[in-house]
Amino acid sequence: MRVRPLFVTLGCLSVGMVGCGEEKSSEPKWEVGSGLRLDDDNVVSVAYGAGPGTVVEGSDARLSDARSPLPGSPSYIHNGTQTQEATLSVTGAATSKAGLFVDATSAVATPGPLLRVTNTSAASPVWDSLPLFSVDAAGGLLARGEAGFGKIPMTGAGVRMMWFPKQGAFRAGVADTEWDEAHIGVDSWAGGSRSMASGYASLAFGDACQATGVGAVCFGATNSASGSVSFASGANSVASGFASLAQGYTTSATGQGSVALGYRVAADGDYCTALGTRVSSGGWKGSFIWGDVSTTTPATNTADNQFLVRAAGGIQLRTNSTLTTGCNLPAGSGVFSCTSDRHQKEDFLPVDGERLLDEVARLPVETWRYKEEAAGVRHLGPVAQDFRAAFGLGTDDKSIGMLDIDGVNMAAIQALERRTRELRAMSAEVRALREELRELKRDLARSRSSLP
Repeated sequence: MRVRPLFVTLGCLSVGMVGCGEEKSSEPKWEVGSGLRLDDDNVVSVAYGAGPGTVVEGSDARLSDARSPLPGSPSYIHNGTQTQEATLSVTGAATSKAGLFVDATSAVATPGPLLRVTNTSAASPVWDSLPLFSVDAAGGLLARGEAGFGKIPMTGAGVRMMWFPKQGAFRAGVADTEWDEAHIGVDSWAGGSRSMASGYASLAFGDACQATGVGAVCFGATNSASGSVSFASGANSVASGFASLAQGYTTSATGQGSVALGYRVAADGDYCTALGTRVSSGGWKGSFIWGDVSTTTPATNTADNQFLVRAAGGIQLRTNSTLTTGCNLPAGSGVFSCTSDRHQKEDFLPVDGERLLDEVARLPVETWRYKEEAAGVRHLGPVAQDFRAAFGLGTDDKSIGMLDIDGVNMAAIQALERRTRELRAMSAEVRALREELRELKRDLARSRSSLP
């Protein structure tokens, strides 16, 4: 590097023992000392550096211990390229053209700070060495601030990772205007591509996911969680009801406390649930609907608090862990088939058909209607209390098992069949006796007619 070049005008310069007027060569020869440089234009300049032929030779001891009285001190930073043990305290702003390299040997178990940026502002808010940004030896990272103070670090379109202390909000990814201050909720978080978390304590992550409700959460692509404490995920799903849940593809949960899960389903009534595919609660509150994929024709509830299932493959209900006990409603059927396998039963006892017939004869059997059933609907049969008292069957005296009442009817029919067989035998015997009597009468009449 050329620094402050020294120009020399040579008139008469004696070199060795040669006189001024004696010409020894057509081209002059110049000799420069260590630390000087002569270029093609006969310009002499100072050569700074730490190597041979420079102002400071590489063997100069001052390069090792550059400043007395701190020779060898690790707290003194030397000008060089080797890593050095040192601390750095900067007041104001620090600039570096080639970057800042820190190589620490601090213990990770008890990490000390490697980098700490503090603010001692006396203006409002008053900070006393508030650590705005710090990195410790274990990799711990802290970025602080104070709610309501500061301005947004970046607005408009761009890729960024941004901490906005004024709103207590964090952003990471890419956005257009979704991360401008007008769209940033207090204590919110958003990430991904063009996601918005404008509600208080909201969370949005994915592609064009919007969490605009208080405490709302949105994941996935082009979803919306606008209801307070709502949750939306999947794609093209909407959770607009309070405490609603929409998950899947093109699902909507618009009612309060509603749940929509699946493919093109809608829970559009309060406290309703829509599951599966192409079904809707139809605005009926407290309803439940499940749809299979047997058709593309939508199905909907038809009343409040209704439970509706479309299952073209049938319904199976099981009541034990091995799935061997329960009832089936087979595909296309309207009849429940319940477990009656001998291998699932034990402790068999015979039945006294005659005694059972006596109990059946005494059992009150009436017509009646359920209190909450539609008017005009009537049923025929015994009540559970009388049935339990008569036969001791079932789990309690509030219900009658269908297999139990069928069993009673079957045993009663068998007992009646035995009586019928006995009556048939007795009837045949009576008929034979009557025929014998008639023969006797005919014989007696013939005998009387033959007397003189």
